[in-house]
Amino acid sequence: MLMSTRIPPNRRILFSIFVPPLLFAPIGVTLFLSGVETSILKDGWYLSIFLSCLMISMRERTSLSQIGLTKRNLGLSLLLSSMWEIVTYILLGITPFFLITRTLPILIQLDETMIFPASHFMLVGLAEETWMRGLLLKRLREWKPEGSAPIIWSSVIFVLLHLPASLLMVIQDLSVLPLLLLSWSTLFIWSVGLAAIALKTGNLFGPIVIHGLDDFVSKVLYSLQI
Repeated sequence: MLMSTRIPPNRRILFSIFVPPLLFAPIGVTLFLSGVETSILKDGWYLSIFLSCLMISMRERTSLSQIGLTKRNLGLSLLLSSMWEIVTYILLGITPFFLITRTLPILIQLDETMIFPASHFMLVGLAEETWMRGLLLKRLREWKPEGSAPIIWSSVIFVLLHLPASLLMVIQDLSVLPLLLLSWSTLFIWSVGLAAIALKTGNLFGPIVIHGLDDFVSKVLYSLQI
């Protein structure tokens, strides 16, 4: 019997949540105190999350295909993820933006300065999808093989991990809370769809590409941050 099978499912879930981001902490703190640029620290953190997920999978004798890093159903994964992105971006992104501002977002022209942000957000998509809808979703599925609980819980955890970045805004200006609640709700719905696609296809590359593209478009090309 493998060692991982003797570990209670709830402990394996907690392990999958906390270990990937924390492994980089000692190195990250050292680099930060050494004056390394924030952008490099961020990329190092996301790369560490991705590599940590691979290391955890190897340690527990889990193949990469079992967490969605496979060519199987690649086309279907990309198709469904693209369709989900279009629907949610129109209904949950552009429409609320228009209702709030009475204007449509303005597209910023692409240029060579956007190469680094584009590569950064693709790394974000690779890391967060491998972590949330790869390793963690698999652990949640082992805990609750039937029903929608793994999808719901993985999406709740995904949203919770994004809350700290917004707390400073709330502290500085409490009036932004309703808009942030809308943003978090949108993020949850978007995550639920990607998790369902990952489970249906067994392939993460659609969510990875769409995640990176969504971040790049919404945070670089359009001003959709609410």
